[in-house]
Amino acid sequence: MRIHYVEDNALDAKILTEMVGEERDIQLNISERIEDFQRLSQLGPADFVLLDVRRPDAISIEDDIKRVREFTDAPIVFVTSDDAENMRQEAVSSGAEAVIDKIDLSSKLLKQILANSKWRRKAPDQPTEGKVNSRDIKRSVESLRGPFSYIELSLQTLLETMEDSGRSSTADYVAHLLETVRAIRAYSEDDLSQATRTPIHELLLETAERVSSTAQSKQVNLVFETETSWFTQIGSRPLATLGIQHLVAGILRACEKGDRVSIRSERHEDGIALNIFVSRAVIPSKDALFDLTKAAPSLGLDSKASLQLGLTLLSVPPEQVDVHVHNGNLFLKLIV
Repeated sequence: MRIHYVEDNALDAKILTEMVGEERDIQLNISERIEDFQRLSQLGPADFVLLDVRRPDAISIEDDIKRVREFTDAPIVFVTSDDAENMRQEAVSSGAEAVIDKIDLSSKLLKQILANSKWRRKAPDQPTEGKVNSRDIKRSVESLRGPFSYIELSLQTLLETMEDSGRSSTADYVAHLLETVRAIRAYSEDDLSQATRTPIHELLLETAERVSSTAQSKQVNLVFETETSWFTQIGSRPLATLGIQHLVAGILRACEKGDRVSIRSERHEDGIALNIFVSRAVIPSKDALFDLTKAAPSLGLDSKASLQLGLTLLSVPPEQVDVHVHNGNLFLKLIV
């Protein structure tokens, strides 16, 4: 990932340089002015651009974006020591991807921004005609609300019909489809231009209450262990809540009667580590989790879909997930 960072404050530039220094997959190029982009572009095209708001050469947010667009179509993220919330609406409406407070900057957050930007835009390896900006993307997302509402209403009607007719197994399948559609819709409509500090302990407690009946009905021993701590994510807290819930639901869907599941959170240098233990290897390997072409007897498509959706909602890329199987037990670790 190649980042072009326009920053006139040497101390702030040094802080970010040290922050990403150990990340082999991040190349950080720094200049003091937008006009230096022509020189930076010789080092390779940018995956996205970081712009300090308070620079001597800055005129306005709209002008900054217009000048950057002379050199690159990469997503633009403004960073500031001021109130990011006050300038977010102007920046996003002008075509920026996000506005981030400098104290929230981290290599993990930068990867989240890039991942979300790729999802919102066309796939990067596909040729595009013309330029794509945030306003175009927002209009595209808004155009999907009608179809999403239709699918959601249809599934809700089908679910009620199934429940009334006593077809519980089919109703469970339809309910899962309905939850998936609602989560995808929430992700497509969420404000991914903001960074949110989210209490992981509260999310896990909320999830425990929501999935306890499922665990009991499957006779799965489910335990949550958490400490009071926060992590910074792209998007809103409700989106993170959905992410945790779909992650746990995916694990439970793969479990059988008598399985034991432990979900524990702990502080990590890059955020929060979620450690998930299952007394059976429901996920045999990392490939089985991420590769849709590889089937696993213990991991059905419904479980895999929930797990992948949970990771997407939490903006957790594959490199932040570790799958380890030992003595028939699953040890799953992910960094949020």
